[in-house]
Formats: sequence, C-alpha cells, structure tokens
Amino acid sequence: MAALVCEIFAVWAKIEQELNFLFFLVLGADAAPAIAIYSELKTQQLQNVALEAAAKAALSAEDYEYFKAAITVANGAQTPRNHLAHWSWGGCRQRPDLLALANPQMLRERDFRVAKHIAAKGIEEIDPMEVVSLHLFDDSEILAYSKADLERSLRDLREADFILAYLRAFLNPKTLAIIAKSYQGLDASHAEIRAAILEKLNDQRLFREALAQIRASRKSTLQMPSGPHPPGSGAS
Repeated sequence: MAALVCEIFAVWAKIEQELNFLFFLVLGADAAPAIAIYSELKTQQLQNVALEAAAKAALSAEDYEYFKAAITVANGAQTPRNHLAHWSWGGCRQRPDLLALANPQMLRERDFRVAKHIAAKGIEEIDPMEVVSLHLFDDSEILAYSKADLERSLRDLREADFILAYLRAFLNPKTLAIIAKSYQGLDASHAEIRAAILEKLNDQRLFREALAQIRASRKSTLQMPSGPHPPGSGAS
C-alpha cells in the first residue's frame, strides 16, 4: 500500500506540471505578468480558478468545453491524493488491511475539547473516564482505504494525466505537426491532428463521462425559462 501511495503522489506531481503548462499555453508566451501572478498562488484550488478563468477567456466555446471536461477529471482524481497528503494516518485492529485517514479538523477540535476540559478542572475533579470519552474519534470524519481503493485512485490519476497531456496537444497541434513531419515524413494538417487527438480523448471513460455531464448541464441551463413567470403559473 505504501508503494501505491508513493505512485499516487508521483503521478499527481506530473499532473500539476501539466496544469502549469496548460496555463502557459492558454495565455501565450507574452503573458509574463499573468504567469508571474499564477506562480504566486499558493494552493491548487486558487490556481485551478485562475486557469479556468484564463481558458474561458482565451478559448473557443467548443475548446473550452473539452478543457473543462479534462479539468473536471483531474479535480475528481485528486481527492484521494489530498486525503493521503493532508489527513492523519492510522490503522484499525479489526481490519489491519485498511489504511485509516482522519480529518485533521476533527482531530484539532477533539484535542482542543480535551485541553479545555482539563484546564478547567483541578486534578482531583478530573474524571479519567470522562477524559477518555472526550478523546474518542468522530467516526464520520474517518475514511478507510483498501488496497483496491488505492489502485483505483492510481488508475484514475494516470487516466487524468493522459487526458491532460492529450488536451495540451489538442490545443497546440503545431508541436505534433512538426514531430510528424520531421520524424515520420507526414504532412498532417492541424485539423487532422486535432481530430485524431479528440478521438483518443473520447476513448477515455472519465473524459467521456465528464464531457457528457457538462453538455447535459449546459443543455438544462439553456432550457430553463427566463423572465417573469406568467400569472397562474404557480411560481412563487
């Protein structure tokens, strides 16, 4: 399981590199001030917000849809990695095959509760069983990962990495066109390269599902009535 966790961290580092490259690609080589600001954003969440805002402004509606699907996959795949990186590790005597992860916020609140209770009482007033009770975990804030869970997480992260790499080539087919011509003697147009890459992306289950969800949400939004409700419509 430890080896799987290491692989998860390694693949996520590669995904972060792809996300950085996408930001540079979307803004272009002349966007040094924006790139400098992006580099100063300390959390992945803030960087993702900046990346999506830049993509929405720079890309066509269709390309932004593909971009959004790829980012949705990456965001979903990173959740187990975040738990492994930021939650406290533990075990379970009844299930030694599981890795237990405890929400650090829950642990902080528990420790504060215990410290406050002890500080408010004299030594003679402290009931050991009450202290033990205060130390108990909130089980709803503890996750259990099996080996199969970690393998599934690693698989999804690898697929996300593949999708982001292909998205980068889709948005910038010039590089692939140069490689194809230089090494294989192929003179493919940018449109042909993009079509081939899009086919590869649609072969990926997570990408297909994310794209379908985005399109369904957009269609639902477009069909929603706008403006004032007519009399007798029952709206309030």
